[in-house]
Amino acid sequence: MKFVFTAPFIAIGLLAGCASSPAVPPGMMAGKFVSFSCEGGKTFSARAAEDGKTVRVRGHHGSAELDMKSDGVYEGDGYTLMTKGADGVSLMHSGKPEGKSCKPA
Repeated sequence: MKFVFTAPFIAIGLLAGCASSPAVPPGMMAGKFVSFSCEGGKTFSARAAEDGKTVRVRGHHGSAELDMKSDGVYEGDGYTLMTKGADGVSLMHSGKPEGKSCKPA
């Protein structure tokens, strides 16, 4: 028996694979820095890459390009940015909080 609809099913499978690429983290804009206001008056800025795989941060200890390590977690040069959670976005540097409960300003 011959399957006539094979090509459309392959196309749907390919499109579904494209949809699984990382998205820009919540509160950020691809290619533009967004300022975040955090608990205790702390601030930092972040810019997501177009594909959502990296985030550039500017914090108290300088700036760094962070790579996605898992869903909503970016790391690099001593920084850890967590973009998902009940308390909002948080930024750590060398294991110490640089911003907690952060929201786009």
